[in-house]
Amino acid sequence: MFRLPGFDNKYTVVNLAVKDLGLSALLTFIGINFRFFTENTLTALVFFNVIQPDDPANRYDIHSPSPPDMAGDVVTIITLTIAYFLFTSHNVKNALNGIIGDNVKMDNQYIKAMKYLKDRHRWVKNFFCVTLTGFGIYFFSKYVLSTGIEVVFVESNAVSNILSFISSIIQICYPFIFVYVYCKYLFVNVVIALLLYIFFFIRNLFATGLLGFVGYYDLHVAAPFLDWLTIPLLFYSIGCISVHHSAEKLFQKIEFKKRQS
Repeated sequence: MFRLPGFDNKYTVVNLAVKDLGLSALLTFIGINFRFFTENTLTALVFFNVIQPDDPANRYDIHSPSPPDMAGDVVTIITLTIAYFLFTSHNVKNALNGIIGDNVKMDNQYIKAMKYLKDRHRWVKNFFCVTLTGFGIYFFSKYVLSTGIEVVFVESNAVSNILSFISSIIQICYPFIFVYVYCKYLFVNVVIALLLYIFFFIRNLFATGLLGFVGYYDLHVAAPFLDWLTIPLLFYSIGCISVHHSAEKLFQKIEFKKRQS
C-alpha cells in the first residue's frame, strides 16, 4: 500500500495531482472548442470556398465528412487522449492512494487537502465523462449514422426517411451536451448559457434540413451563415483561458503550514 512519507513529499504530491487534474480539465475544454471549430467554423469556411482544393472534381462538401474536418476530429481525439492521461497520471494515482494508507497520521490540514483533492478528482471525472459522451454521440452521428444512411439507402424510402429524421433529432440535441460542459467550465451566467443553447438549436435546426419536413423550402444553407458566429465564441474561450476565470479557482495550489516540532 502506498504511503506519502515526509511532510514536504506528501504535500508536494497533492499539489502535483491537483495541477494534473486542472490541466486535464483545461485540455478537455480545449477539445470542446476544437469541436466547435471543426463542426461549425470549418463548415462556413468550406461553404464560402475559403477552404477548397484546386481540383474542381474533389470539392469539399459540408454535408459529409471531408479531409479538413476529419483532421479537426483527429486533433480533438488527440487532445482528449492527453486529457485522459493527465487525469490518470502517476501523480494523481499516488496522491489518491496515499489517502488510503495515511488515515491515522493525518492532521487537520492534510485531511482538508485530501477532501479538496477528491472533490477536484470527482469534478474532473464528471466533466470528462459527460464531454466524452457528447463526442461519442457526435462521432456516431457523423461517421456511422449519417454516412451509413447515404451509403446503404441510395434511394429515398420510408426506412431511410425515418432514419434521417432520427439522425436529424440527434444532431439537433447532442450539441446541448457541449454547451452544458462549456458553460460548466467557464461558470457563465444564465443569460449567456441561454443564448448559447438557442444559437445551437437554431443553427442545427437549419443544418439538418429538418425544416424541409414541415415546409416547402430547404433552409440548410442558412447554417453556414450562422456558423460565423462561432468565431466570437472561440475568441471568448481564448480570452477566458488567457485571463483569470472561475474554473482556475477549482485547481489552485494548496498552501500548507509546517507543524511546529
